[in-house]
Amino acid sequence: MPFSGRGYDPETIAYLVQCLDVAMEKACRATGSPPSDDLRKRLALAIMEGVDTDLGNQDDLIDFALRSLPELRARLAN
Repeated sequence: MPFSGRGYDPETIAYLVQCLDVAMEKACRATGSPPSDDLRKRLALAIMEGVDTDLGNQDDLIDFALRSLPELRARLAN
């Protein structure tokens, strides 16, 4: 998965962490699973991919990350 070589300022990092935290909460609630390092890593990678494709809106980034999870893709399509 390609990532840009650009750096991120502290405000952007805080914003991305907030997106990740919300995505984790939603994913755990939707699946009934407890938080895990694996899930957090998969969501973080998806958020970074979303940033690289110029998704900037928090809701769009979170939705993109959740749709990256096969276990949630079908639920979110409805």
